[in-house]
Amino acid sequence: MHTLSIVAIIVILTTLVVLARRQKDLAMVLVIANMAVFIISLFSVPNINISTWGWVQQELGFRASHLGDPLQAWTLLTHMFLHADVMHLLFNMLFLLLIGTQLESRVGRGRFLAIYFLGGLLAALTQSFMQWTPLGLQSDSIMVGASGAISALMGAMLMLYPRDEIPFFLGPLFLPRVKVWLSVGTWFLLQGLFLITASGGNVAYAAHIGGFIAGAAIARATVSWSWDAQPELDSDWSELEDLAVTPELKKALQEIRNADEPEVLSAWLEYFQERAVCPVCGGHPHLKGHKLSCACGWDRRIL
Repeated sequence: MHTLSIVAIIVILTTLVVLARRQKDLAMVLVIANMAVFIISLFSVPNINISTWGWVQQELGFRASHLGDPLQAWTLLTHMFLHADVMHLLFNMLFLLLIGTQLESRVGRGRFLAIYFLGGLLAALTQSFMQWTPLGLQSDSIMVGASGAISALMGAMLMLYPRDEIPFFLGPLFLPRVKVWLSVGTWFLLQGLFLITASGGNVAYAAHIGGFIAGAAIARATVSWSWDAQPELDSDWSELEDLAVTPELKKALQEIRNADEPEVLSAWLEYFQERAVCPVCGGHPHLKGHKLSCACGWDRRIL
């Protein structure tokens, strides 16, 4: 394996560790990681020919034929961090910021990651099965890009928050506030049109559609994923006041009190519990049923 491919893998693994801690803005972490891997890939292009696939794309990109080789299964993950050219990267990162930050703040970091990575994986599989031949999955065309995973975020957004207003690009127009059902719905219809008419060159429209549908399904299946009991919107949350000892926890408590949707409330409760500190042992409590509980035995009923 090329040295730069190994460096790119190290960047990807480091990113996964950071994401697993769920203490940063995950959409921004993914953007930085994608940009870093792209810069690394530029140095792997032979003869500085930007129209040629570099070693990083060739070795870490996903091919349909990899489904018959368990030793290449890891490319289902690594291909999400690769891009073909600058425009491919910029457009994907723009949509990741526009949609990812909006969805992450609403559903919480854990569910956001599940939608992103599972949706990206299923998007690649959808594209692969579109390349089925009588001899099996023989295609060696390289698949790269985060667009399948980003499509999953769009599908989740449309499933959960169709009437919300978000910033979005419709063609060359940037609209600071547009309904999700209109912006994301229009984008999805265009992907279907391009797939049917086979226009758009080498763009993997089947992956976009597969990721979109997967994201919607995962979002619907995980609406109550993190909670044993649905939080009540009309609670006063006074039991959290003495735990809100930092500016970010105080802000989170204010957002909890102002939440007008159960999913938004759940996301801010998850944010609060990840940063709250047990007043007895200094550990991090977890939400279990109607209580915040710590391993030391401390607990407090909050729902």
